[in-house]
Amino acid sequence: MGLISNITIKNIKGFSDKDNSIDVDIKSGKINILVAPNGYGKSSITAAFKSLTNSRIKVEKKDIHKENEQLDSALSITEDTITYTADKNKNELANHFKVAVVNSRLVAKATSRNMGAFHSVQGHLGINDFEIIHKIPTNCTILYDPKSLKNDFGKNGKILPNISSLLRDNAFLSQLDDIYSDLDKQSAKMRQENINGIIQIINALNGTIENIKANFEEKSLSELNKDSSYRNIVELINRHKNIKGLELFLYFYQIQKIYLSDKPMVKAKVQRAKYELFKQSFDNNLAIIGKTWKDIHTMEHKGSLVIKMPNATNISYGQRDVLTLSIELLKIKSEIKDGCKLILIIDEVFDYLDPVNMTIVQYYFSQLVKEYKDKCTLYPIIMTHLSPVFFNNYTFSPKRMNIVYLQKDYIQPNANVKRLLAKREEETIKDDVSKFLLHYNEGEINQREQFKQLRLAETWGEGTTFLEHLVNEMNKYLRKDVDYDPYSVCIALRIKIEKIVYEQLPTNEKKEEFIQTHMTKEKLEFAESILGELPDIYFILGVIYNDAGHLKDENSEKPIIYRLNNIIIQDMISEIFEYQGVDLTIDSIH
Repeated sequence: MGLISNITIKNIKGFSDKDNSIDVDIKSGKINILVAPNGYGKSSITAAFKSLTNSRIKVEKKDIHKENEQLDSALSITEDTITYTADKNKNELANHFKVAVVNSRLVAKATSRNMGAFHSVQGHLGINDFEIIHKIPTNCTILYDPKSLKNDFGKNGKILPNISSLLRDNAFLSQLDDIYSDLDKQSAKMRQENINGIIQIINALNGTIENIKANFEEKSLSELNKDSSYRNIVELINRHKNIKGLELFLYFYQIQKIYLSDKPMVKAKVQRAKYELFKQSFDNNLAIIGKTWKDIHTMEHKGSLVIKMPNATNISYGQRDVLTLSIELLKIKSEIKDGCKLILIIDEVFDYLDPVNMTIVQYYFSQLVKEYKDKCTLYPIIMTHLSPVFFNNYTFSPKRMNIVYLQKDYIQPNANVKRLLAKREEETIKDDVSKFLLHYNEGEINQREQFKQLRLAETWGEGTTFLEHLVNEMNKYLRKDVDYDPYSVCIALRIKIEKIVYEQLPTNEKKEEFIQTHMTKEKLEFAESILGELPDIYFILGVIYNDAGHLKDENSEKPIIYRLNNIIIQDMISEIFEYQGVDLTIDSIH
């Protein structure tokens, strides 16, 4: 298994020539989910890889750091302790890796129309066409003249079979380049003497074609069969014609004569055969994924093979992204060779898909990884700002995923809080922990002895000590300190929202019913049945406060920090607590 342990980016988008080294743990054969909040630098990493050419790194002005064209850009990656660098003068990566980047192809387009004295421009969303093959090989025909070959053969030239069908067989022709060196060797004097010796034996026989074949002794081919280059050629012929002995020699004779007489023509036809097979295979695969879009197909345009994409307004965003990713993966598959190293980056294509389209694209992606992980060193990378839990809910198996957090300075959670969340289902404490510590309640917990026995923070099992801890951590968060506990912030947020709603309920009976209702969402829905609609923000922030409620064990982790550090989320939580720069007190949640 290969391992990429570092990516260093110099003067590309948000990265300058300082603080530009990112330690990672990207594993081949795994689906690597690279998670970072918006604004951290995912697009900078993607731009760096997209800027690679065969000989150097060429960064567009818009992607250079501060758009300063005087700056020199570079990209380095370290794989298995060896570092490869691409800069303005070289690209060491190109000798070791193939790099493919997939991201949205949606662009703004305009259609112009002249209407007499008026000029109309209509804007629409479009998808850039896919160029599948830049230059289509020239179509040509191998010059096959059976009559001339029979004359050259001699008296019994009539025995030569017509091989026109084989010379039109793209599957056969596409494999001829595997035996070019073997065909070249046939021009050697000794080999030609062996071939001519067999021809003389054939021409010495009399009778019909059937009589000649019946009287030909197969042992005459024994010397020729010792030649490995001859064997390689006839093995290829046999795979496509299923013939042997004399018949195989007669096919061989004609093919080597045609090749040696005009190598450039044969090689050009081989490239065309490969192209036609590729186009057929690509169209077949495209038909499978493009059933919804009947107009999606390859076409030859200005010497290139392209896919013309539909107007984006005619398909949904989800369909667009599924179609884009599927075609990109088909194109990449066509370029993968056994034994290569491929870095495949998917840039946030997954982030905005509905569940159905999410399932489809994950299926295509996981199938590609499965198909090629044993054939080459494949580094599949998904760039995202989403919690990996989002992916676990769909098709990717947790065993096949490798989560990589790009932001290394995330807050270290409080170990005691994590231990409490991991043990909250212990039979002796679970009701009181949920009732008094994780949800709003006017009462106080009294489980100090049980906390001690479970090796939890003993003082948190009595009175309001734990709630005071939550308030202290929330104050750190609201002040934008760097050492707050994210789990405590989430719990405090939940309690505060429940407290606000609880205090609006009209009677003690309804308040008690609210307290007895399980789960915050159900509590809020109960309150709405009495108070009418509650502010949407109470429900929206559920993605924050619900993320911290449970842990499988105290060593597990949830990436809630990426959400809490978002500026908009910070403002929303400040709004809930009506924060004005003055520290909160225990009264805010109790």
